[in-house]
Amino acid sequence: MTYLDLAVIALAVVVVLHVACVVVARRRGTLPPRFALAVAVTVVVLCVLTVVFDSLMVMSDLFRFDEDRLTGVILWRAPLEDLAWPLAAGLLLPALRVALAPRPSHPASPASTDRQLQEHA
Repeated sequence: MTYLDLAVIALAVVVVLHVACVVVARRRGTLPPRFALAVAVTVVVLCVLTVVFDSLMVMSDLFRFDEDRLTGVILWRAPLEDLAWPLAAGLLLPALRVALAPRPSHPASPASTDRQLQEHA
């Protein structure tokens, strides 16, 4: 099994879970506005950091990749397959957070708020 095979399997599972969590959050009313934008920015930042720090670790000879199991696409010194893990984390963790968040409490109606203010006056 190559690194790409492993990454594709993991990402397929993550995408299914991400979609399921977003559907649950939307139904529960816990999906924040601009959720997709926040996830996209998170994934981009995580991928950039992964490329930078993986490249530094490879240059420092902290670890090596089996060249026969890579696609050959290298970003600085990091293999493309290594971006699967920040992508998976950036998709799954925020989706789990919104799916498992407590339901928002319903705001009080204006009439009941007026009554509460009059009672405390």
